[in-house]
Parts: sequence; C-alpha cells; structure tokens
Amino acid sequence: MPDLLRRVAVLTIVSSVAIALLAPLATRSATPTSVESMRLLAAADQPLSIVGRSTVAGRERSAALSLAAVAPAIGPETLGDNAAQATPPSAPMEATLYRHSVSSVAAPAPAGGNMISGKATWYCCSRGWGNQAVVALPGALGGHYRAPPAIRFVTVCADRCAVLPVVDYCNCYWGSAGQRVADLSPTAWAAITDHSLSAGVVSVTVNLGG
Repeated sequence: MPDLLRRVAVLTIVSSVAIALLAPLATRSATPTSVESMRLLAAADQPLSIVGRSTVAGRERSAALSLAAVAPAIGPETLGDNAAQATPPSAPMEATLYRHSVSSVAAPAPAGGNMISGKATWYCCSRGWGNQAVVALPGALGGHYRAPPAIRFVTVCADRCAVLPVVDYCNCYWGSAGQRVADLSPTAWAAITDHSLSAGVVSVTVNLGG
C-alpha cells in the first residue's frame, strides 16, 4: 500500500510540471499575430462598403484592404479620373501609284506557213465528240465546229506529240497579249503533257499541216 501511494504522488508531481511547461506555449498561440491582423478582422465585421470603385476614394479604400497584409506593405495607386492617356507613335505614310499599260499584239503568222508556237488551254468537250482527244483552234488558224467525222487534223506537241482532229472553234483571246493557239479536250491534254489540268496553260507547238 505505501508503494501505491508513492507512485500516485510521483505521477501527480510529474503531471503538474508538464502542465506548467505547456501553459506558456498555449498562451502564446492564443495571442494575435499583429495589431494589423486585428484591424483586418474588425474591418471584416463591418458592413460591405458601397463606395463606388469609379471614385478615387473608393479605389484607395479597396486597395488598402487588399494590400494591407502584404509584407512589405504596398500602397494603393492613386489614379486621376482625367489622367492624360499616352498617344501611340505614328509614322507618315504615302501611297505611290504606278501606271501599267496593256497593249495588244498582232497575231503571229505561222512559221513557214505550217508551224506556230504559243500557249494552249483546255476545255470540257465538243458536242458529239464525247471524251475523245480533240482540239479547238482560233478562227484565224482555221478553227470551226464540225460534227463527226473529222476532216482536218493538226499535230500538237508539248512533252510529246499527238495528231488531233480539229472539231471546234475558240476565241482563245486571239489578237491580245494573252492569246492562245489551241484549246484541248481533257483527253488531248493528257495525250501531249504530264501536267495536271489544274496548271491551266501549257506551252505547245502546233503543226497546222497535219
């Protein structure tokens, strides 16, 4: 029994010492960290400010509440309602116009009476000829529409040559700077060149003698 009493007494003394050591820590943790924190907590309990943010006073008060806890403290920026706006730099600009004249050129005569070189385009088809390889020529070179069978042929050369029946007429911008010497059906185009139809124009030589 005396041993039990001694143990209880020792435990009581140890507990008292531990409580005495922890008391200052608990008191410190309950102390506010700063006077500024107390001021902010007090401000939070106040009704929401209805001061317009468009006024200088409203902006400064709102900024002060937002920036007070920043270390080091940042002061609110004061902006005047009629602050002058910076004007972006400018540079003088002047337009320069150039005149370009477009002149017509005379239609060249076939070299040697039978050969002519120039640009050729393509067209979809001629009535009665389906998807056959045919050619339309400008009127100056003897182009005219003819239903099958053909009675006149020309040799058209680009990457390779093909003998084609003349079955139609094309204006082909004849007599202008952009004149063409032939208009080819898609099948005729594929017969003389590997260029895609999307190229639109191909350089050719036409032997009008057949």
